[in-house]
Amino acid sequence: MPTDSSKETPPNNEPESPSTDTTDQEDFWFGPRSRRQFSFFLLGAACVSLSIFSTRRALLRRYHATVPQYYQQSNAPPRQPFSLQREAIDALRIATVNVLSFSVMCVGGGLWAADISGMGELKERLRKMKREREGRIRGTRDEEKDRDAEREFEEFLGPSLKKGKKRAEKERGEDQ
Repeated sequence: MPTDSSKETPPNNEPESPSTDTTDQEDFWFGPRSRRQFSFFLLGAACVSLSIFSTRRALLRRYHATVPQYYQQSNAPPRQPFSLQREAIDALRIATVNVLSFSVMCVGGGLWAADISGMGELKERLRKMKREREGRIRGTRDEEKDRDAEREFEEFLGPSLKKGKKRAEKERGEDQ
């Protein structure tokens, strides 16, 4: 059968579907790199949960130690002796575990939000920030922009700066 060229469909001028963009976005949120970053946050969240459980258990144990038995006389001392050292050590242990677990969770969340997945990447970003900062200190930045910004700042605070200079001159004159 001969093909009729007049019956061919015209080329599709519509833009491609954004399926490639959504795939990239899905990889960004649910890809292996994001899962690895998020796992550090989840580790911190699990540690916080365990530390809360441990804290609750210690508080309940202390509460039950102070409640007298049903047939115990009201003027009798508690059955378990009270130790200040043990209580202090328990309080320090619980507080330390709570703070460390919360810190792990915050650092994990921060690394996930900053899109940092390892120590090497963190070191590289810190080096880059340090180089940029040193460049600003050494004057490799655009000095014209700096002068413009200074000029704008002086225009904005001009009246205040003039008043301050006048006061300083008056104080110096009174001191002499």
